[in-house]
Amino acid sequence: MNVLFVCTENLARSPTAASLFRELQGKAGRHEARAVGTASHAPRRLTTRELAWAELVAVMEPRHLGVIVTHWPQHAKKVVVLQVEDHFIASERELRQTLEPKIRALLARCDENASV
Repeated sequence: MNVLFVCTENLARSPTAASLFRELQGKAGRHEARAVGTASHAPRRLTTRELAWAELVAVMEPRHLGVIVTHWPQHAKKVVVLQVEDHFIASERELRQTLEPKIRALLARCDENASV
């Protein structure tokens, strides 16, 4: 399953989430992960191509879902909101601790969908 992690600037939250996703599934993982941002200055921006690639889109906060609903409504059904707000300023360690249970749940969902 292809999973796209979306945050605002694509500097901390979504890259950390994608990295953690890859780590938690292990080297033999069968799922792919990418990270993008919604801001115009994001190093890697959310595009139609990225959304089409993804089978599951994990956004950090509800406003990212709003961007997808507004510009790409056909992809809104595959979005999951992780609830890691933009104002969440913490060390990388704290961010990883916050994300880990959410990423584990996503992995379980991916594994479940892959076996169907």
